[in-house]
Amino acid sequence: MAFEAFGERDYRLFWTTQFISNIGSWMQGIAQGWLVYRLTDSPFLLGFVGFANSIPQFFLMLPGGVVADRFDRRRVVSASQCVQTLTALWLAIAIYAHRITVWQIIAAAIVTGIAMSFSGPAYQAMVVDLLDDRSRLSNAIAMNSLQFNLSRAIGPLIAGVALSLYGPFWCFFLNAISFLPLIWALGAIKARQIRHPVSEAAMLSHLGEAFQYVLRERIVLLLLAIVAAASLFGYPYLSLLPMIARALFVNDAKGLGLLMGGIGAGALSGSLVLSVRTPKPSRMTTVILITLATFGIGLAGIGFTRQQAPIFALLVLSGASMVICVALCNTSIQQRIPDALRGRVLSMYTFAFSGFLPFGNLFGGILAEHRGFQPTMAVLGGSLIVTAGVAAVLARTSS
Repeated sequence: MAFEAFGERDYRLFWTTQFISNIGSWMQGIAQGWLVYRLTDSPFLLGFVGFANSIPQFFLMLPGGVVADRFDRRRVVSASQCVQTLTALWLAIAIYAHRITVWQIIAAAIVTGIAMSFSGPAYQAMVVDLLDDRSRLSNAIAMNSLQFNLSRAIGPLIAGVALSLYGPFWCFFLNAISFLPLIWALGAIKARQIRHPVSEAAMLSHLGEAFQYVLRERIVLLLLAIVAAASLFGYPYLSLLPMIARALFVNDAKGLGLLMGGIGAGALSGSLVLSVRTPKPSRMTTVILITLATFGIGLAGIGFTRQQAPIFALLVLSGASMVICVALCNTSIQQRIPDALRGRVLSMYTFAFSGFLPFGNLFGGILAEHRGFQPTMAVLGGSLIVTAGVAAVLARTSS
């Protein structure tokens, strides 16, 4: 049944407040990229800010999975939200005082990345803790994707208007405020988590246990590799959108909001499809591979046109295929793993999603700095298409 996870009171509360928080985060993300490009005129620094945000997760995401199994996930996520509130408020004050520099933005990105390294695995694993009826898990994961991508559609549009009319201060300040309802909700939901405490000395061995499980379950390993490839070759295009907006639009602030709105509209469409109907387990891997290749086709197509309408349409296609691919990888992994390993295996999922992103951002920024956005998008998209082909061959041998 569509939207059945909303039958759970705690899930509804978490979903709603997380939705508000994500709108603020997307507003800040848009304003941050626009501000960095305005301050520096450097595609490389656009990619480097993304690198700074993601690189802590490369080192800390897997230990974060142990933390998610050992400690109260609600408190871990709440602590992360508090840190992100303070960093957003700090940047807002710096902008208001006309003291903002790109190095402040980079420092804030690093601090935010550290906070997200611990909240990411806890957030992924906590979905099951919000449900009294675990048969609703697949729908809850799809609804999470819907919430994330609905905010992706709304946040950039609001940010584009705010940037154009009022400047970046309000994007950062409203993001700081947006974390507060979620912090309250995390203290109000019921504790359902089954904790698996381990000693500090045993943390590495417990992480090794999760690695052994993934190596035995070849399909889980393949799904993690697909997510890593989507992160490495797919997601860096988001960091380059300010460069594309300046090339296509006279008013780059409104243009950036429009481009991000196109991605959000596509992602929202894909999420709605998943929330209404999730593919059968026997078909899920096939759909993942098709959408991964479609994501690549959408990005590669941007490398061959400079017209606004075709690029907008390709971004809608990319947004839809991207979210279906990654969300189904999450769903398939969640359905397979035992509760005792949930936090640690999902930290590998979050690591695959976030740990490779800094290198993709850095690569995309360097390539765009020297070759422009069109060759960069063609390379990123082509790499995803090749990955889909290789994964299809491996999926046959693993089944």
